[in-house]
Amino acid sequence: MSHPKVIKVKGFSVITLEKNDKIYAWYSGCPHKRRPLDEAEIDGDTVICPFHGAVFSLITGDMLKPPQSKTPCEGCKLIRVNLEGEPTFEIDPFPVSLPHRK
Repeated sequence: MSHPKVIKVKGFSVITLEKNDKIYAWYSGCPHKRRPLDEAEIDGDTVICPFHGAVFSLITGDMLKPPQSKTPCEGCKLIRVNLEGEPTFEIDPFPVSLPHRK
């Protein structure tokens, strides 16, 4: 396993995967609880959220394994980033934040 390659696009962190001469790019925010994915683990074509263990495809953005949390995440999907020409986000990125420490 490794950490994702992170680039900045319009001030936002974006994780990328290069496979078969194609680059897949996703906003570096877990849609479950809006946590950053910059330090996530990459396992093949998947990214594993370091906070609740949700697993997402880096090819499709689909959630492959739900988070280990009581908070549901049905339909959660990563936000695709198009890097061709002027970079664009499939939908507006949400702000990410770290959990509060007690």
